[in-house]
Amino acid sequence: MNQTGRRAGSGEASLDQAGRRGVVALNGHFLAHPATGSGQYVSHLIGAAERLGADLSLRPFISDHTTRPQPPAFGTQPTVAPFPAAIATRRLPNDLRKVIWEQLTFPLAARRTKADCLHVPYFGSPVITQGIPTVVTIHDLIPLVMPAYVTTPLVALYNRLVSAGARAATLVLADSEASRRDIVRLLGIAPERVRTIYLGVDPHLGLPVSTHVREAVRGKYSLPERFLLYLGGFDVRKNLTGLVDAVASLDPSTGVHLVIAGRVPHPGRRPNLFPDIRRKVIDAGLQGTVHFPGFIDEEDKAALMQLATAFVFPSTYEGFGLDPLEALQAGTPVICANRTSLPELMGEAAIMFDPDAPGELATILGRIWRDEGLRNDLAIRGPRQAARFTWEDCARLTFDAYRAAIDAHKPRSVSGRAP
Repeated sequence: MNQTGRRAGSGEASLDQAGRRGVVALNGHFLAHPATGSGQYVSHLIGAAERLGADLSLRPFISDHTTRPQPPAFGTQPTVAPFPAAIATRRLPNDLRKVIWEQLTFPLAARRTKADCLHVPYFGSPVITQGIPTVVTIHDLIPLVMPAYVTTPLVALYNRLVSAGARAATLVLADSEASRRDIVRLLGIAPERVRTIYLGVDPHLGLPVSTHVREAVRGKYSLPERFLLYLGGFDVRKNLTGLVDAVASLDPSTGVHLVIAGRVPHPGRRPNLFPDIRRKVIDAGLQGTVHFPGFIDEEDKAALMQLATAFVFPSTYEGFGLDPLEALQAGTPVICANRTSLPELMGEAAIMFDPDAPGELATILGRIWRDEGLRNDLAIRGPRQAARFTWEDCARLTFDAYRAAIDAHKPRSVSGRAP
């Protein structure tokens, strides 16, 4: 896998003269939200780091007013270090307490525990880093690329704050080359300070699920015999209205069924950001064709994907696009929009389409539904492509970034060498 991050040298870079094992303080805020992309990232990173056995110790921190970490669907429950929040902050709104944690409490906790490096695994790093080398992972820059996501002046102010925090970081990690280009262009960060480190995909999704388990999952979610599958978010960039339009334009005799999985937002909740997809289906007359099974338990995901005739992902902006990559791992044929990070992740293993070309998606849906040979070919290509993305590689390259950040903060002698 082509990575822009370079190895920073041996693990000795993170050890002091006494041979002490270095400590990386990790902002563990999203451990309490394991269903989110950031929650999955930090959980997988911790698990892979434990298997890596690196010379650096990854130590997650959470605020003591944060909801306790939820047991992950994979790996072991991480050990976290709750750090007391100021009593005065406990009565503040949650969003403000989160900002105080990100900007003040977490970096102070890291300094008091003599951490060698900070890692903020989402777009929320501190402007003042307490003199500690800082690494921040920016998964995407949706609020800077898509103005509709800046819903209030406070959101705009927060975006400016965390943008300044990213500029203050020693190194920035991007999930894809597409995100890296956005970071360099929109945040004005020097290219050499931004490394692309791809996320991984859970290999367990590729293990064959027994017929008995598949049928149990089919019954649990009332799934049709054959169906196209979408699994992901419901915000406007996911382009679900375009997907419903494509299904509606198919000849009814095709017999296509579409399953839109996930927790559908309540109608009326910021309609410019979350289109009412259920109303869209009703208006299109597709009540018997489009199915909403609701939230999918993590343990059912592999069976769901392996039951699907194909996985459809029409999103117009993705920093990484974990959902279609998981479908590739499961051996499910994938249809993807040719936008942002998706082409570099999918390679030649998926059928790409232009979401701005009327009728193109509908044509591809009809073809994938009918053409078993095409589906079989994609089912072979998918796992091969997904195998290029592992959490072990992600952790190894992330630890290289920690070492590089620590080295960058070491004092230099007059000759330019560390004393």
